[in-house]
Amino acid sequence: MSSDVLPCFECLRRRIESDISPDIVFLYGISDSALNFGSAAVVQICSSDTEENAVSEDASAQIVIVQLLDHQNRFLEVRTEENAQHQEIKYSSKKSLCEDELKADIVRTGVAPSNHCEDGPSLLHISGKNLESSSINSSEKFLCLKILSVLSPHAIACQSSFSAISDLFQKYLSGSTEDYVISSLNAFVEGESADQYSLNFLRLVGFPSFGVNSIQRCLRHPNIAPLLGVINAPDYDYLLQPKAPFTLEDILHYSPNSLKSDWHIRFLIYQIFSALTYIHDLGIAHGNLCPSSILLSGSLWAWLSLADMSIMKHRISGNRQISSFSEGHHRIDRCPCQTIHSNLQLSVSMDWHSNFLKWWKGELSNYEYLLFLNKLAGRRWGDHTFHTVMPWVIDFSVKPDEKSDIGWRDLKKSKWRLAKGDEQLDFTYSTSEIPHHVSDECLSELAVCSYKARRLPLKILRSAVRSVYEPNEYPSNMQRLYQWTPDECIPEFYSDPHIFYSIHSEMSDLAVPSWASSPEEFILEHRSALESDRVSKYIHHWIDITFGYKLSGEASIAEKNVMLPVSDTSVPRSTGRRQLFTRPHPMRRPLKSWSDYNSNKEGNNIQQRVQNEGMVNASERSDLGYALLSSANQYHLSDSDYLENLEEATLFCEAARSLNPVYNYDKNLAGKFPLVDFLHSVYPNMDKSTPNIWGRASDADDDSDAVIDNIYWNMGDLETAGKSSSMPLPFGLGDLLDFFESDDNSSTGFQELLHWRHLSSPSADYSEDLAGDVFSIGCIMAELYLRKPLFDPISLCAYKENGVLPGAMQELPPCIAVLVEAAIQRDWKRRLAAKCFLESPYFSASVRGVYLFLAPLQLLSRPGYRLRYAARLASEGAFRAMGPYAAEMCASYCLPLIMSALSDFEAESALCLLKEFLKCLNSLTNRELLLPTIQKILQASEYSHLKVSILQESFVRDLWKQMGKQAYLESIHPLVISNLYNSPNKVSASVASVVLIGSSEELGIPITIHQTLLPVIHCFGKGLSADGIDALVRIGGLLGENFIVRQLLPLIRNLVLTCIDASYMNKPEPIRSWIGLALIDCFSFLDGLVSLLPQEIILKELIQVGYALLLCLLVRCYCF
Repeated sequence: MSSDVLPCFECLRRRIESDISPDIVFLYGISDSALNFGSAAVVQICSSDTEENAVSEDASAQIVIVQLLDHQNRFLEVRTEENAQHQEIKYSSKKSLCEDELKADIVRTGVAPSNHCEDGPSLLHISGKNLESSSINSSEKFLCLKILSVLSPHAIACQSSFSAISDLFQKYLSGSTEDYVISSLNAFVEGESADQYSLNFLRLVGFPSFGVNSIQRCLRHPNIAPLLGVINAPDYDYLLQPKAPFTLEDILHYSPNSLKSDWHIRFLIYQIFSALTYIHDLGIAHGNLCPSSILLSGSLWAWLSLADMSIMKHRISGNRQISSFSEGHHRIDRCPCQTIHSNLQLSVSMDWHSNFLKWWKGELSNYEYLLFLNKLAGRRWGDHTFHTVMPWVIDFSVKPDEKSDIGWRDLKKSKWRLAKGDEQLDFTYSTSEIPHHVSDECLSELAVCSYKARRLPLKILRSAVRSVYEPNEYPSNMQRLYQWTPDECIPEFYSDPHIFYSIHSEMSDLAVPSWASSPEEFILEHRSALESDRVSKYIHHWIDITFGYKLSGEASIAEKNVMLPVSDTSVPRSTGRRQLFTRPHPMRRPLKSWSDYNSNKEGNNIQQRVQNEGMVNASERSDLGYALLSSANQYHLSDSDYLENLEEATLFCEAARSLNPVYNYDKNLAGKFPLVDFLHSVYPNMDKSTPNIWGRASDADDDSDAVIDNIYWNMGDLETAGKSSSMPLPFGLGDLLDFFESDDNSSTGFQELLHWRHLSSPSADYSEDLAGDVFSIGCIMAELYLRKPLFDPISLCAYKENGVLPGAMQELPPCIAVLVEAAIQRDWKRRLAAKCFLESPYFSASVRGVYLFLAPLQLLSRPGYRLRYAARLASEGAFRAMGPYAAEMCASYCLPLIMSALSDFEAESALCLLKEFLKCLNSLTNRELLLPTIQKILQASEYSHLKVSILQESFVRDLWKQMGKQAYLESIHPLVISNLYNSPNKVSASVASVVLIGSSEELGIPITIHQTLLPVIHCFGKGLSADGIDALVRIGGLLGENFIVRQLLPLIRNLVLTCIDASYMNKPEPIRSWIGLALIDCFSFLDGLVSLLPQEIILKELIQVGYALLLCLLVRCYCF
């Protein structure tokens, strides 16, 4: 088993199932390259009592599991506080004591969370212990472990078992991990005696300033991704972290409009700078800051990924790489993927220019080049919702033969177009409200799961294809499969014969065409067809349709390839069609034969334009033309033909330079900050030469075991941090409220930023690796505004050598250009610190205020605790101080908390928060933001204290006042009535009836009749509550005797007579039951009205000839 290469996803899946449990659902692997090699995967934890088909696409139900190193270089070696000897990690499934302590308010006494959890030892209790290893020494392992324990102090170390991981995951989902912090904050805002957690957390998020403090032990920064734990398995250690719904890369590629305004961009950048300030104060550099390493929640709250930090990446992959085929990739004996990956030439590098050049010259196969394009487009191998896509190239009717036109697929048309036909697509385009030809993805989840049905668990098939499993409904052979689907192909049909063999006894194997004797032979023939001269001659057309310029504009119309746009572009998405190219893709040059790809001979060793560190070498700058020209003689082309082809390829490469984004100034710095500097930031009073800490100072680097052993005994400092009893804080709630200021979302002046830039100076304590993070965030900041990368290898090389800034800098708004320029200085010593950017006027008072208000709400604590904090702070005037715009920005984060209110106490907090929003927001914003939430609460069929609170007349009047009468009548009034019928809750019905009675006088008679009386009367026979009938009676009493006689009695009389007439007809039983119930409601209503009318009016109405209702009813009863 080799440790210098990454495992294939199949080996990774088997190893995870072997090390942990086969009950873990392996969804898909995560790779930094275009190939299916990697050490991380997205998995799902399904409990034993979960239904077999319960596989969720919800990211909150998924976790990322990362394999750390190998059995020769163990990451985790645990030594608990009670026993300094090596011992196995013990796991207990007992519930955490946090819950009971929180209920008893013990947490407010400052009990450290690491001491009251029995799920397993916290990483704060774990130190590294040197293992004999040639690649990783104990200092490095200690550094990784210490970084994890500091940045995610609640992570648990436990043995590998399904129950252990399931309990960790359920604990995360329960949201109680950081209850002690929000409890302390609640005590602070409520004026009670708070403890040190309140002070430390508020300082952590910038109040009263981002001062340089000692490490805030036992506290996670709200913009650092939480870590669930580290799993100790027999051969490997595994890192577990939640699966975030999105990354910043997803947003930039598929839904850039979800960052709705300049304010939202600034708020996102502020969060990143806040996290960077925190880790930089610890002496930690992220080292791999890029859009893919910035995780985002559903509300676009940002997390920096711990697993993506450069030092962790080094621990995860080390020097492991993806090279041409090696058995080291396959850690399981007889791995089925060994034949798939044989003789691959595609490297781990994601360098666009290099891979395009290799393909264009015939040195890279079509298969590998298409995999590379899929990776650029964001598609994920194994992810059924966004799977890697390949073209169908034959229809399987006959064996592919390049000398014949029969059986070849037309690559100039999409598979959707071939399946549907031009006539149908033209009709769809011309008759649709939104003109389009294509209504679905080029490769849907349904198609992928149908293709792979023989290999997928039944629970996935039931979830993605059909809830009722019918094996005979899946296509039985390749030709039928091709004819059945309008979707494109998947790479497994070109590489993996195992996809044909069924693991289900009731489902037959997928049959290969008659011209292939076995799946293995079929794969060879099918792959040969993909690499044939015929396909190579036309594959660029398919690329244009799937990834290129034919996805938009006039070209998409001409090719009948117009996609149905998403209904709301402001909704974040993690999938979509990313257009890679804006120019026609060049046709491939003369090719090698397929046998050459199966050989082990090396092709031409063309120098890489982009080196491993991601930069262009000075000796090769701009020499794409030279590399292309070098192949002219090889293919014996005429000068004119070759120059024409050369010009086309060169212009195409130049137009696609943005596919090679660069975010690191110097990748050689990755993870190279010293252990001593980091520990000195953890222990600020530590003398680096003190013998009892470092052993012999002069030998610190030589005796890392002594370093670790001596430091271990000082780790108690971390565990005792925060254990201070309740104490007066140096500031109070009034000081906190003073921090919230209103700025009406005013933009920052250019001169103001220039003045800030002039006064700012780099920090004396800065280091090159920390400055590298600032360079990265400068590039990200520019990309958020440009919607394209700032640097590619060529432009970065020009900048590093000559100081020539990319032309895109001129496209930035002047204010943004000032900040970006300050972040990307060539001399790292001149770059400003992250804290300096946080204090810049670029971030308005509303950005700072909203961040301070929302940061505690992102803690891993129960919704009720967070709701209580938000309501209290809002009721004390936080929204009023920040102004309407800032309050509106807070709403999207607070409203989900309101929806989660269950208990009576939570309902009171939710109602308080709703009232504060109603006061601060204008009527239009209230209708757009608050109204949908209120409607969902009122529509809920079950009883909730919050629903009853909303139905209180005082709150309804506030709604009416803030939103206007028309909005109330259209959106709220029908929902009030809905709480009166169809098995209503007694309390809800009672308060709803009061609302109807109170509103009738203000609405007036005409509106009351049409909006209240008629809708309620239409509920007769449908389970109308007694409160509903009572409301009708009392409304009649309020509107007077004349109204009852002229309006209500005729209505009831007509309804009764209609029911009596219908009863004579032969109606189904449900209708006959309704008639009886409606008559009961009618007479209950009449009974109530009788008490409101004089006797003479009653007698007059009852004895009218032809309208004696009681007589008619008695006659009908006698007939029965």
